[in-house]
Amino acid sequence: MKFFCSAILIVLSISTSLSQSEGEFSHLSFDSINDTIQKYSYTDVDRTITAANAYILKSQRENDLINEWVGLNAIAVSYYHNRMFKESSEQSEKNMHFAQKHNLREQEMESLAYLSDLQLVVSDISTQLEYYEDLLQLAETYKSDFYKQIAYNKIASVLDVSGDIRKAINIRKKSLDFFENKTVDSTFTQKSINSKIAMISFYLSNSYLEIEKVDSAKLYVDKIKQFSEKDLDTCYMAFSYAAEAEIAYTEKRFKEAKKLYHKYFDVCPTEYDLIKINYAYLIGKIELAEGNYHLASEILQKGLDDYNVTSVEEGFMKDYYEKLAEAYKQTGNFERASFYFEKYLTSKEKQTELKDSAKKSLLENEREAFRNEVNSLITEKEKKQSYLNYLMLSASLVILILLFVLLRFYKNKKANEFKFEQLLAKIEAAKQSDEIIDTKDEDLEEKNSNDVPEDIKQQILDGLKKLEKQEYFLKQECSSYNVAKKIGTNTSYLSKVINSHYGKNFNTYINDLRINYAILRLKNDVIFRSYSIQSIAEEVGYKSADSFTKYFKKDTGLNPSFYIKEIKNIA
Repeated sequence: MKFFCSAILIVLSISTSLSQSEGEFSHLSFDSINDTIQKYSYTDVDRTITAANAYILKSQRENDLINEWVGLNAIAVSYYHNRMFKESSEQSEKNMHFAQKHNLREQEMESLAYLSDLQLVVSDISTQLEYYEDLLQLAETYKSDFYKQIAYNKIASVLDVSGDIRKAINIRKKSLDFFENKTVDSTFTQKSINSKIAMISFYLSNSYLEIEKVDSAKLYVDKIKQFSEKDLDTCYMAFSYAAEAEIAYTEKRFKEAKKLYHKYFDVCPTEYDLIKINYAYLIGKIELAEGNYHLASEILQKGLDDYNVTSVEEGFMKDYYEKLAEAYKQTGNFERASFYFEKYLTSKEKQTELKDSAKKSLLENEREAFRNEVNSLITEKEKKQSYLNYLMLSASLVILILLFVLLRFYKNKKANEFKFEQLLAKIEAAKQSDEIIDTKDEDLEEKNSNDVPEDIKQQILDGLKKLEKQEYFLKQECSSYNVAKKIGTNTSYLSKVINSHYGKNFNTYINDLRINYAILRLKNDVIFRSYSIQSIAEEVGYKSADSFTKYFKKDTGLNPSFYIKEIKNIA
């Protein structure tokens, strides 16, 4: 009879959902239509659908998508109440698509939750699990803690069916912990939080009874009893009486159990057939336990006659048929006893199939989860391997580049050392400083100075020698104009004489003088070697270190810094 308890809880949650929606209707006629829906939902599908369609049309006129979904959902719920499970499932599919189309996230999740519950009724555990997984994924996507917990609890219900009670308990404990620590916000009122605590505690109490841990079951009953009826949503106080009654029955306190079962049904009276047969079962099993066999058989038989069990529900009637067979056996009605015992065996077989199906679906689900995890790990491993390969390739390239750089550095070092030795040899061989570096310019505009009078030519050469001795070339103001002025000639004559006599233009002539001066002074002057390149450049007539370095390297093939370092090494 676990199915009937689960089904009743579904009914309670659905009824509450519709009741809660009433407060959202701002217009009286919405409330009026909803009252009609509530009145006939359990007993008259056609009248319920008529009212629901009116509700839907009104919502469409007012462009109210949420209320339109509420109307659509009322049709699915009424089908369920009247055990038209196929129609209820089809309508719920439509409701879900409607919610998806209009981006009604909460309604989409609610439709999916309802669809998943229906699969238990029709014994399609595999599809039920798929819906639960979809619901969980949606809840994750939409960041809905509420529906995430709904999904977890529904997965726990499948574990119940499979017989894995302890795993179901662990899931529900985590969910209970969530709601007990949940604060009131726009999604959760204190009453709705309390109601969830009551419902989950009821399930936990029943689960502990299943594994014969009565004391643990009582702890969860106490959690429900902490609330008064006003603290909970409509009908949720029934959980307290139901859980307490089950414990009393387990402990053979039958009179107390009967009283609590009556309270259970009095809290939320309804004409719903499913609740009636559940009531018949609970009271009937107590009468049977107390030895009132005739009364037990009458109560159980009447409940069965009034209900008209469908073929879909036969698999959930094992406990009912067993009690009825036992009651008839004790009254001496062996024919009826044998009949219901056979039905008990058939139902037991179907329930075993359902249990096996649940186990198989859970295992497949677990296998799929494991596969996904393995695939994820493989992907991660491949990414890491790719990254490692990339690192190795990068490292190899870096090493090759470093080797190339080192090789080039080594070659350059050797080449520079050779150039340095050559420069030292030039210094040693030179009788005068201007013989160390003596650059010749090949492309001179005016190589011929024949048009310069001999006396002026000699005047220019003498003037240049004089300025060299005065080290005028070290001054930054040293230009062809200023040199010509100091010698007493013009720049044209000066340029022609330098070109023809020295084989170089004025700039090369000055640069050679400066570089030769720098080479010798750096070799001989320890203090000068300690200067910065910028200071050295300024000392020899350049405005910047870059200009000095450029001409020094051009003339010697060496950077000034390398030359200074090597000079220090041999000094």
